[in-house]
This record gives sequence, C-alpha cells and structure tokens, in this order.
Amino acid sequence: MLISLSVKNFAIIDNMQIDFHDAMTVLTGETGAGKSLIIDAIGLLFGKRASSEFIRFGENKATIEGVFFNPRKEIFELLGEEIAPDENLIIKREIFANGKSLCKINNNAVTLAQLSEISEFIGDIHTQIDTQGLFNPKNYLKFIDDDAIDAELLTYRALLKAYREADRHLQDLLKKNSEDTQRLEFLKYQAKELEKANLSVSEEENLRQQANYLSNFENISQNVRAFLDIFNENKVLDNIYSAVSLLGKLEKYDEKYKALKKNIEDEYYNLSDNVSEIAGMFKKFEFDPSELEQINERLGLYSDLKRKYKKTVAEIASFRENVAKELSLIENYDEFLKEAEDDARSKYEAALKSAQVISERRKMLAKELRTQILSNLSDLQLKNTRLEIVFGDTATPVFNNDGIDSIDFLVTFNPGEPLRPLSKVASGGELSRFMLALKTIVAGKMQLQTIIFDEIDNGVSGAIAYSIASKIKNISRKSQVLCVTHLPQVAAIADYHFRISKATEAGRTITRLEQLDHENRVIEIAKMISNGEVTLASQNLAAELLKATK
Repeated sequence: MLISLSVKNFAIIDNMQIDFHDAMTVLTGETGAGKSLIIDAIGLLFGKRASSEFIRFGENKATIEGVFFNPRKEIFELLGEEIAPDENLIIKREIFANGKSLCKINNNAVTLAQLSEISEFIGDIHTQIDTQGLFNPKNYLKFIDDDAIDAELLTYRALLKAYREADRHLQDLLKKNSEDTQRLEFLKYQAKELEKANLSVSEEENLRQQANYLSNFENISQNVRAFLDIFNENKVLDNIYSAVSLLGKLEKYDEKYKALKKNIEDEYYNLSDNVSEIAGMFKKFEFDPSELEQINERLGLYSDLKRKYKKTVAEIASFRENVAKELSLIENYDEFLKEAEDDARSKYEAALKSAQVISERRKMLAKELRTQILSNLSDLQLKNTRLEIVFGDTATPVFNNDGIDSIDFLVTFNPGEPLRPLSKVASGGELSRFMLALKTIVAGKMQLQTIIFDEIDNGVSGAIAYSIASKIKNISRKSQVLCVTHLPQVAAIADYHFRISKATEAGRTITRLEQLDHENRVIEIAKMISNGEVTLASQNLAAELLKATK
C-alpha cells in the first residue's frame, strides 16, 4: 500500500508531500492543476520510462519517492539477496536534465527493468490510454490467463524455443543441399590436406625447441665441454670428497661437525650425480644436419598452412574438425536429413501439445470471464449487453510467444444489434465501464494492493456515475484505491479527498494539494456539480451525496 509520496521539481509541482491512506482516496481539481501529474509521478515508481521534459523549468533534476507499506514477499524474491526484506518498500526515481535517470529501492540502486518486473506486485495504474488498449485484441489474453496458464506458458516457451531451433537446423540442411555438390570436392581436398598435415599446437612448440637446440649445437657443445673440464682438470669432486673426510675426523670432538659433514656430503652426492648426467649427455652429442633440415621443413609446413588458412594452429585444428563434420554431413545427407526431420517433428508435436493444453484451459476460463464481465457490466448500467469471447481457428496452428490462441471480444450494448468487435461498437463511456468491469475481475484475481484510476469515469454521468462510484468503492474494500475523477458521485463515495489546485508565486505556476475535511468536501463537490460555481442548491446536493455514502 502506498503510504506516502514525495515529488520535487516535477513539471509544475515544485515540492509536494502526500500521505495516503487505505480504502478509497479521490483527487479532484480543475483541468491542468496537476492531478494527472501525480499519477505520472507514481507511474515512474512503477517502472515507467522517465523523460527530462518532466523536470521543472530552471531545475537540474526531478525527484519522486514513494513509500509502500507491507510489500508482498514476491518483490524481495525478485530483487534478490542484495535488498533485504523490510516492512517498507521505498522507491526513488531521480531524473536529470542530461537525460540520465536513477532508480533506487531501499537505498540500493536497481535497473529500470528490475523496477518494471516488481511493479505487478506493487499495484496497477489505469489511465485513459489503457482503456484504448481494448481496441487491440492482442491485449485480451492477459485478462483470461491465470497462474496455471502462466506456469504452463513457461514450459510451452521452452518447447517452442527447442522446436524453432530444430526447424532452423532442418531448413539450413535443406538449403545447404543445393550448395553441397559444389563444395564436396573442395571439402575433400581440404580434409585430405589437413589430415595429412596433422598439425598440433604441442608438436609445433616441440619442433621449435628442437630447431633452436640443433641450430645452436656448436655453442651448446662448447659450453658443456668447458663445464666438464672444470670438474675434471681441477678434480673438484675429489677435493670435495677429501674435505668431507676431514670433517669426519672432527665429528668425534664436536657434534656440530657431524651435522656439517652430513650436509656437505649430501651436496657432494647431488653434484656428483648431476655432473655424471651431463657427462653422459655429452657422450651422446651428435649433430645430424638432415634432422635439422627435416624439422625446418616441418615447421615450414606449419607456416604455409597458417598463412594459407589465415588461422592459428589451434584454429586450424578446430577448422579441420568442422570440415570433417561438413563432409560427413554431405556424404550422409539423407541420414542427417531424416534425423533432423524426425527431431523437428517431435519437438513441433511437443510444443503443439503444450499449446493445446493452454488453449483448452483458456476456453474454460473465457466462459467464466464472460459471466463475470456481464455481471459487472450489469452493475454498471449495461444490463442489455451481449458478449462472446471468440477464439480464432487453430486448425492450422500458428505459434506465438503466448501460444496458438487469438481472441476477440464481440459485443453489443444495444438490443437487436449484431455482435461486433468491441473496438467498433463502444463509445468512450462504454469502453470505460467495460475496462472497469475487467479491472474489478483482475484486481480480485491478482490481489493487487494498490489500484490507481486516472479518469476511468470519463464520458459518463447520471445513474451510470453512481454505478461506477459503487464499483470503485467495492474494489477499495480489498485494495487501496487512488482515483482522479471529475464526477461528484465518485468524489462523494470516497473515504478521503484531496483537492489539487494551481497558483502563481513569484511569477511561477505551482501545484498545491490539500486534504479536505467534511465542510470543504461539500464545497468541492458542490463546484463539481455546478460547473465551478457554489450555489445553495449544489451545496445541499453535495451534502446529500456525502451523507448517502456513509
């Protein structure tokens, strides 16, 4: 539930703080005073896109902050561990003059996508633009679908994705078949060349090391010979052995000589082993020019193929595998084609079966929705309405992201008139009531905490206005309702009433907000009744309206 809203430097709102209540609250005031601006500000908290045009002239940024009490647990589940659950959900939007904007939840920065994702668990905003959404049948499925369908849609979309990938692979195979005969000989040549070369990263590195060794053989040989001469001519090992023997004679006099002798003796044996190993290697030293020539020839093949294919050795190895796969695909085309056809057919049938399950449930829910809509329309003074929810032909199914269904609302509000698409037969007032009927159903199904109506009562009057007021009031018994209205009947039935007005201060237009007590509500509603003029008759009628709602 929205308990407070702070708006700064937002269009003609300079600095406004509103504390909201539960039940039903109305916002009234003259046209252009800023009523819809408040709804626009709340819309930003619901993830609507921001525009720098909203910033009050002469300011660098606009700020909107809302506090929602007792938010649903699903919100924090979606936000993840970074934002800990709390009894309050504080959403803040900052819009900067340079076009950038910032979103924060409980003082943690979030993306606009995250804010949009949680908005359905915060509440719902209905504007006149939403009413125009009834003209588009693409929006109708969301009024039917329930949690079970939403869950099945996740399965369906995964199956549809798998089918589309399988079908794409099949189409690629069919397309490639006409090109393959021309590529076959070329692929065979590449495969043979790469197979014969048999390049590998490890071999190339080993060949380079061998080539480097053999190319520097003379220098290596001279240094090893000089190394061995040092040990042989100076009798290094013999002298170290003699030194160890001398320490052995001292160890009976002092234990520390024993430890020193042991350390030097160990080093003597290690050094002796290493010298012996180097001497053994020297005996095997041979230089074979033909070996170096073979290695350089092999390295030349590596260079040639890397230059030819414009790839590294690792890339050539991967390319060789791809050539082999493509060659196998061409040579075994019929087998691969059958396998791809079977796979696509199987995945098509799985996706279709899931879509049909969704479609059958929708048809059942559509009957329930039709009954509920007609009941609500009757409450809204549209008792003669006939309505059919018509499903499109699925004999040749067309897969969409939401299944295979397309629906339309066929309706007539007048006896004797044929059923026609809703968008072609409804007036503005009828559309508003139809949408209100739908919102009443959706609100109950989704358990929305806050529902906002921006002039949903547009285009109606008289007894119909009373019906709309009653319907909105019923919704407010389960959800917090904020309602911008021009109807005195709706204003009178509310639990709380705010008046929005505009004034000029220091040459600038500002928006003011005032919560009205009973006396001022009578005056405000009287103005609504008598087109801005307060008369004794309009005051008496306003008082009667307020009294009748208690």
